[in-house]
Amino acid sequence: MDERQLVTLITDSETGLLNEAYFRLRLEEEFKKSWRFQWGYSLLLVDVDGLAAIEQARGRSGADATVLDIAGEILTASRDVDLAARLGRQRFAMLLPGTGAEGAVTMVRRVMQAVLEKVEDQVSLAIGISAAPQEKLASPDEFFARAEQALHMARSQGSNQVVTWNAPAR
Repeated sequence: MDERQLVTLITDSETGLLNEAYFRLRLEEEFKKSWRFQWGYSLLLVDVDGLAAIEQARGRSGADATVLDIAGEILTASRDVDLAARLGRQRFAMLLPGTGAEGAVTMVRRVMQAVLEKVEDQVSLAIGISAAPQEKLASPDEFFARAEQALHMARSQGSNQVVTWNAPAR
């Protein structure tokens, strides 16, 4: 398999970000490293609201251009070691190795500012953060679910909200 074929297998064809399958594989690797070496990492889930209105006003190509702008700003804000992925039409994720909750919040501010400046008032963002290591965290899926819970709370609070998961483990 050559390099071009490999890139095609692990990336989203529209944005060039990692695809969900490869991202989840890397999330599992970071989960294992975190427990072995007791170092932090964070997961950011970014949900974009407003793409449907853009599509209605400017067509599918307008919405696609906005998605590309958002993906570009996420990549620009990322460090070389960070992993950025597209998880669906309007959802993105970032995995931040070696970054705890404080660093994740700093990254979120950078990403949110860059995206909102680029696409102006067209979209709003909701961002959920889960940072590791956490007590009683059994799997990467549970870690992901905690970021999903934080994202859900951020969406329920209104436009351009960020929530860090901090509920007690069940």
